[in-house]
Amino acid sequence: TWLQAAAVRWLVYQQTDSASLLGVVEAANLMPGLLIGLFSGAVSDRIAPRSMIVAMEFGQMATAFLLAALVGLGVVQFWQMVVILVLARIFVSFEVPSRQVFIYGLVGPENLTNAIALNSGLFNATRVIGPALAGVGISVLGAAGCFTLNALSHFAAIAAVIAIQPALRPKRVHGGKAAAFGDVLAGLKYLRGEPRLLRHLALMGFFGLVGMGYESMTPVYARRVIGSDVGGYSLLLACSGAGATIGALTVARLGDRRHKDRMVVGGMLTFAAFLLIAALFPYWVPTSWPLYGRLAAASLCLLGTGFGAALFYASTQTLIQLAIPDHLRGRIMGVWMVIFSGTVPIGALWTGRAASAWGVTRVMCVSALSCIAVGLVIRWTGVLAESASQVDEAY
Repeated sequence: TWLQAAAVRWLVYQQTDSASLLGVVEAANLMPGLLIGLFSGAVSDRIAPRSMIVAMEFGQMATAFLLAALVGLGVVQFWQMVVILVLARIFVSFEVPSRQVFIYGLVGPENLTNAIALNSGLFNATRVIGPALAGVGISVLGAAGCFTLNALSHFAAIAAVIAIQPALRPKRVHGGKAAAFGDVLAGLKYLRGEPRLLRHLALMGFFGLVGMGYESMTPVYARRVIGSDVGGYSLLLACSGAGATIGALTVARLGDRRHKDRMVVGGMLTFAAFLLIAALFPYWVPTSWPLYGRLAAASLCLLGTGFGAALFYASTQTLIQLAIPDHLRGRIMGVWMVIFSGTVPIGALWTGRAASAWGVTRVMCVSALSCIAVGLVIRWTGVLAESASQVDEAY
């Protein structure tokens, strides 16, 4: 899947040479979750997680084959890629809450912290392999080959999920459309009375809106700032994924520690510091440096941003999962997905537009400084400390 994402971004930028349209692609990848996330979370509390996951995997596989066919025939257009990405994301939006319920059924509450972190680590580890394959795949097989490999990979995912037998089988609720709508309202009502969850969800929304838009600008950063081709672009993505993997495994290693709020803030500040260094790249890396030296310096920057982002997201998700009751797990994780799926693409859109007008490094600098300011305010005021301690005591 990461291989396909990298290939789509590079293909769009190659065809359009537009940073703004890269933001549109990022929005297409995530925006559907904003529209249907609440409903998909309610559905995940009603349908067996494994059945939902398998069905949605088949849907994603179909969209990947369609994209491969259009690109292979040489008839693909930008709007077609956007529509296909939207359809694929709809399938993902129904799958993600069910996956969260599925994970809980596999490990139970006593191992949930480590399970979330390890799941995030494995997820981000694929970001190392996928972009590296993308560099080779785009050069050797072309974009259509990347999309075909992604489509075929879903067979392995489907077989793995079918083979898993969860230890816990939470009771499913039943009812029609009106009951499902009531489930959504029940989840929102619960959140209204839980300020500790609302603070974490709000902070996650800010981080996605202001910080994570930089990811969609990676092709622009690779070509215009570093002066690299698709190989360098793949290396930057792989290093970001490697950093994210290390960050997630760090959460797994420190999962039993108290004061998890400090890990949340520490992740945001680490992310912002390395993003700021990456934004100031033209000022501390001379143009006389050889390309491999410039790539190495930029890769270290993105390694740090990936580490900080994973530390932030894994710690936040752990705190949220530990705080919610079992019967509302799917619905609350649906809200989590709405915030993630809504803020990241909006951030990608404004980042793309702003980068076209001001330059990608200036926009990255604004994002980094904003995250640093918010992170320091949260650390000094301690607004997350109460929620973290309450969750730790419950755990």
